[in-house]
Amino acid sequence: MMWMYAVRAGTEGDELYAIDMTSLMQLNELASKVDWLWVDIFNPDEKESEIISELFGNEPAVVENIKCGTQASSNACGYEKRHDYVMLHTPFVNLKEELKTFPIFIIVKKKMLVTWGEEEAHGHSTIVKSTIRRLREHVEDGGKPNSPLAISMLLREIACNNSAVMLSIKEQIDGVEERVLDTGEKPATRSIFELKRNVHKVYRLLVNEREFLADINERMIPRVQLDEKAESIVDDAMEIVNRELGFVDAYDRALDSILTLQDLTSIHKVESSINYLTIILVVGTVILIILEVMGKLGIPAGH
Repeated sequence: MMWMYAVRAGTEGDELYAIDMTSLMQLNELASKVDWLWVDIFNPDEKESEIISELFGNEPAVVENIKCGTQASSNACGYEKRHDYVMLHTPFVNLKEELKTFPIFIIVKKKMLVTWGEEEAHGHSTIVKSTIRRLREHVEDGGKPNSPLAISMLLREIACNNSAVMLSIKEQIDGVEERVLDTGEKPATRSIFELKRNVHKVYRLLVNEREFLADINERMIPRVQLDEKAESIVDDAMEIVNRELGFVDAYDRALDSILTLQDLTSIHKVESSINYLTIILVVGTVILIILEVMGKLGIPAGH
């Protein structure tokens, strides 16, 4: 699936509109008529992959490298410069049955931005749609879209997505803590260690994301030269990432506290059992002593 987004004049001013992309000729014709174009690629079929390969200078290896990258779902952020374009990649987190990370590829060409996601990455379409909505509002307010601005909006949406995942993890931590406090549930131990792994996994991703945002803010990536508005959006994304990184230690300590609470609960249960057994042993011992005394005195046990 491939969609093109461009600006056209409307009855009440400029507007950002979408076109289903079916051929490279169609893309080139549109690109010759507009100042800037965004192509979003999602799970392309064989025909669409051929179009993309032509777009990148008939290099099938580029398409295959991206496909391999999406399958690997790496936590790494970075970029590489090729021919007349720069390819950035940055991951986002998806939390459904289990936590997974998926990269979004962002290719910056002259007057053109290309984004690429994969079928399993359910959050990709949500992130792109949110960015398109914000970009459309920017155009309707009289602003001009460009690649650095769109990229900054994408990165902010990714930061918001990852922040929402951290919130979901916090809610899961609270749920486990409530179960332990209410019932002393021992099986929660496995859930706790799974949550700790998820917290650490998101932490590593957020650290990489923060460094990537810093590189963009310092204008260290070719073709991504921020203007004042784009820079403020990247700053906002960095604040979101820094806020979540500040919570990571608290989440980790909360999980350690739950483990400690479980241990104390288990110790208390063992102590209670020992006390109960001690009482039984004492009572049993007293009964045996009485029976022994009665036997020596010749008193029948029934009297």
